Amino acid sequence: MKKVFFSFLLLIITITIVSGCAFQNRNKTVNSNESKLKVAATIFPLYDIVREIGGNFVEVNLILSPGSSPHTYEVSPADIKKLQNTKVFFTIGGEVDHWIENIITSISNAEVFNLNQFVTLKPFQIQLTKIAENEKHEEKDHEHDHEHETESMDPHYWLDPNNGKIIAQKIANKLSALDPKHADYYQINSQNFINKLIIKDQEWQTKIDNLNNKNLVVFHDAWGYFSDHFNLNLVASFEPFPGKTPSPQYLIALQEQVKMKNITSLFIEPQLSQEAIKTLANDLGVTINILDPLGGIENRNSYIELIDFNVTSIINTLK
Repeated sequence: MKKVFFSFLLLIITITIVSGCAFQNRNKTVNSNESKLKVAATIFPLYDIVREIGGNFVEVNLILSPGSSPHTYEVSPADIKKLQNTKVFFTIGGEVDHWIENIITSISNAEVFNLNQFVTLKPFQIQLTKIAENEKHEEKDHEHDHEHETESMDPHYWLDPNNGKIIAQKIANKLSALDPKHADYYQINSQNFINKLIIKDQEWQTKIDNLNNKNLVVFHDAWGYFSDHFNLNLVASFEPFPGKTPSPQYLIALQEQVKMKNITSLFIEPQLSQEAIKTLANDLGVTINILDPLGGIENRNSYIELIDFNVTSIINTLK
């Protein structure tokens, strides 16, 4: 009887000790929030990858709100206040988030970590863009907001899953350098993310390979990397450059391409005004569907969900 009693007592003591340790660990996790590495990302796809890799030890702020366009974003005092004490800003570079310069000047000791230095940048691909470029060179007065578009490389490289893997690894390396104590944690999270992306990419490739029609007309020329990765054919874009209304000459060329390639649907983007392209679609007798370069809304709340949404949209439209 005594033996049973002492065994029971030992069990109670053990449970109490273990419970106490667990409670201490929980408190330690909560208290560690104050010492988290504070970083920021300019757009949602970057934000999500940083969030996946940083996990419990990184506080990441998203600068561009979901549903907004980086081409029309303006820095607010509230943004500056929220981003104080940020250690590093993860950026896409180029014309997507050039406005980061207006934030950095107000944040002391902040570093900009530009991911475009690690990928192979490509020029814009859609041939109709050349019509718009010629028109712009013929204009007497150029709008400053769009001059850079004719000279820069395509900055939408995150839409290629292979570049997504590169971005993840470089973010893990940067976080490891800033916070060596948790380097192994960041590297493991990065590899887990990359492995998930590889598996999903194989599924996406198989689905798209089965399409007979691979011709796309998109809202603006943001889909070159995505199309190259999935062997799709970018026929045309509605806007020659983000925010630039297509000229009559450009629209004539666009309509000719739609008819020549037997296009049955135009793709819009949720962050940009859609009225004009909807009017065109109605005139041409074609449907409207969505391609989203940024995500962070509805059923695209992660980088992988974003790519999956776009692949699914294309498959459902072109099948």
